[in-house]
Amino acid sequence: MSEVNGPLFDPGQDVVTDAKALHTLAHPLRLRLLGLLRVYGPSTATKLAASCGESSGLTSYHLRQLSAAGFVMDANPVDLAGLAQTGGRERWWKAARRSTFAAPPEPDDEAAAAVSGDYLRAVLAANAAAAGAWLSGEHRWSQPWRDAANFSDIPLRLTLAEARRLDEQIAALLAQHRWHDPAQPPGSGDVPADAVIVRVQYQVFPDADQDPS
Repeated sequence: MSEVNGPLFDPGQDVVTDAKALHTLAHPLRLRLLGLLRVYGPSTATKLAASCGESSGLTSYHLRQLSAAGFVMDANPVDLAGLAQTGGRERWWKAARRSTFAAPPEPDDEAAAAVSGDYLRAVLAANAAAAGAWLSGEHRWSQPWRDAANFSDIPLRLTLAEARRLDEQIAALLAQHRWHDPAQPPGSGDVPADAVIVRVQYQVFPDADQDPS
């Protein structure tokens, strides 16, 4: 999502970055690591390596790159309260912010546009992988949850102003619902005991098979 001033953005929990700074995130594994930390909370390079099917040396390297860019940071004792720790002195990481909003590149900045494109392709691949994981594992879920899942593709005919308004309306609707916070498990705070993590993915773009106007 490129709109950084919409109702979904919270400057206290989210970070806005320019296209050039997205170079660090334009990498599938780094994007995966950051996503795991944001969804499941603090972790180590070893634990993340097991989740991703990679070596701990590789995940450790990419975590350091994310740290240098300000996307992840060291977890503190408060962050680790209640987590099963192995004793040792392995470094624990956490996401620095809840989510990343990307400001669009300037029209004449070809280098930034290229980086932005790489980043968005990595995001698209990550979203597709998440949807594919659901399809592979949906048989484990109850029928009501399977019925609640939705994979729709609805073609609309809109003006530019209408398309922008649609994006704003979707963002406003999502903002009305409870954000997932790994520090607030089901049954704590205002989170119902039967609440699960639900991924909402949406895209708004002109059909690429037509000529631009």
